[in-house]
Amino acid sequence: MIKVYRGGVGLERETTSKNGKTGKAVRSWLYFGLLAAIIAGSAAAYIGWWANFRSFRPEFSTAEPLLIKETARTESVLLWVEKVVVSPFEGEVHYPLGKEPARVSKGDVVAVIRSGNGDGAVKAAQSGYFVPALDGSEGKWTFSGIWPGDGQLPSAGSLAWKSDGTRVSGGKGIGKLIPQPQELRAIAYIGMDEAMRGQVKRGFVLFSLAGERPQKALIRAVQDYGPKAKIYITLPFFPMGVLSSREREIEFFHSERKGVVLPESAILQKSGGMGVFAFDSGKLEYRGIKGQPLPGSRFLVTEGLKPGELVLSRASVGAERKVLLW
Repeated sequence: MIKVYRGGVGLERETTSKNGKTGKAVRSWLYFGLLAAIIAGSAAAYIGWWANFRSFRPEFSTAEPLLIKETARTESVLLWVEKVVVSPFEGEVHYPLGKEPARVSKGDVVAVIRSGNGDGAVKAAQSGYFVPALDGSEGKWTFSGIWPGDGQLPSAGSLAWKSDGTRVSGGKGIGKLIPQPQELRAIAYIGMDEAMRGQVKRGFVLFSLAGERPQKALIRAVQDYGPKAKIYITLPFFPMGVLSSREREIEFFHSERKGVVLPESAILQKSGGMGVFAFDSGKLEYRGIKGQPLPGSRFLVTEGLKPGELVLSRASVGAERKVLLW
């Protein structure tokens, strides 16, 4: 059924209502679109301003002190004076001090030999270290047999430890005594760079046996073969722990490098050398430096900077003169 309104008023009202709703929707979309554009524009403007701000006010790095020790570990052979301790007669040997090297005084009982005729005490003839074992090099491991020539250093046999109750013959070795005090000596090959030649010329080398701080070993003799040298040294101490083997790895200290460390990006390479932009007395100044790269994108400055000074983290920014300090 079709309804007809007088004068067409009803139809006009319906059309007007629909147009009103469409207009409101368009205005809403325009409003939100404009708002989004304003927000996006503001964000872009802020990002641009911040990037410009950061470019003119870059980060600084602090020059941190650093000490680098150049070392080389090398095998060496140790030498000492020793006396083989023998059993006075046949029997079973027992060690009252245990199966490890021990410090003894003159007259201390280092072993007991038990036989059918009774027990016999073996006493230390003098103060020193007693080792209840032998390696077969006793009497053969000498300076005169090791020092000549530039061949490979000899290898010593392992210590053979005797168990309590082991049967031994009269006159046979049951251990050895290393008299104390005495000097511990060593023979080793070392690389001969400029720093090491300087030490050798002064009559000593810096070394470490077990990671302790460097100590001086006096040089008794040197055979210089150019890139390497064979040295005969006296160590300043004789720890009992070295008696487990005649071979020992020694760490030799060649040189020390002192300076300050910076990120590699703080270094500007120029035709005339290297430099950094340092903050000094309220202003930036270009300062020439010397140094060398380090692993991890770092750089060791050995001349031109002091610990604690501030430098631009990115030297390229300073080179472009885009820096505002305040």
